[in-house]
Amino acid sequence: MARERVGFAAVTGGYLATTTAEWVLPPLFPLLALELGLGVGGAGAMFAILSGSVAVGGLAGGLAIGRLGPRNGVTLALLLVAAGAWLSAASWGQASLVAGQAVLGFGSGAFFVPGIRSAAQLAGPRRGLAIGIFGVAYSGGVALAGLLASLAEAWGWRSTFVAAGALAAGVAAWCVLARLPSRLPAPAGGGGSFRPGAAVAPVVVGGSAAAMQYGAVAFLPLFAVYSWDVSPGTAALVITASRVLSVPAKLLSGNAADRESSVRIARRLGLGLALLGACWTAAPWPGLAIVAAVVFGAFVAALGPVANVLALDAFEGRTHLLGAFRSVQIGFGAATSALIGAGAALFGLQAALVVAAVALPASLIALGRGAHAREESVYS
Repeated sequence: MARERVGFAAVTGGYLATTTAEWVLPPLFPLLALELGLGVGGAGAMFAILSGSVAVGGLAGGLAIGRLGPRNGVTLALLLVAAGAWLSAASWGQASLVAGQAVLGFGSGAFFVPGIRSAAQLAGPRRGLAIGIFGVAYSGGVALAGLLASLAEAWGWRSTFVAAGALAAGVAAWCVLARLPSRLPAPAGGGGSFRPGAAVAPVVVGGSAAAMQYGAVAFLPLFAVYSWDVSPGTAALVITASRVLSVPAKLLSGNAADRESSVRIARRLGLGLALLGACWTAAPWPGLAIVAAVVFGAFVAALGPVANVLALDAFEGRTHLLGAFRSVQIGFGAATSALIGAGAALFGLQAALVVAAVALPASLIALGRGAHAREESVYS
């Protein structure tokens, strides 16, 4: 049992390290843009390259894990993240920074499938809670990235990338020493025949969660400044508070997934999020709207463990589909962000966010009992 716990801690640390490296670019961009001569257009292109590389890496990680095994897959992905971070630190222009971010993003995406499969394998029967804890590492990585970036004015933006790379390399060594599983377990029930309908629930839940995270939550600070007449610093604190609250929210949703149907949990969260979304986008009282926005952001994050448990159940033994699931999530997020921006230009930011914050979570209610039945019979 002690060995499993050490291995689980190592792979969870790996998720924190890859997320940290992946999220240092946005807060660092104003500093490195000055030195490398990059404009706002360069920022959009750089973020697109990074997210695209994460998506491609997710597919590659799912395809390669069967041959490499979880331990080698995790270690190789972390080393790619370290290499990409160090290449970014050594950048002398836009082309070299693009190359570094492409390698970093590919490694971060490639980590997801072997990482989550290792976490689930090491967790035993408490898989839902374990995936909740694993998801908390993502929140921790985003927070750590912001902390490292905040030091960049003192130690330089290159040192931030060096530190992120060192963290990834160090955790890679820990994963080797912890002796993570070298092979995937046999699928439950011998694998059975895959039923395409089983993919509906994880794709809907995961896609909705990503769309809300990269869409509604991402635009929340801008909405707060214009609609609630708060300072940018106060608006940033709303996101920080929701990120802190997301830690217990993820643990609660992951633990609940061990006790009852993940689809039922997703439906309940969808109803609650739709009500909260209507409150923070349309409430006339800023105080109430801010509280609703904090809770909304936290429980959007809580959908992550539920979607991951559903994906593990649906795609057991088919890791290429698990990698595709991760890539589809990112695609939903990117598309929603673009649509909200276009909708805001045509109809106003509030109108676009009302649709995103209410209609997206409400779509989870429509999963219904049919998806619940499919969830229970994937391997029957």
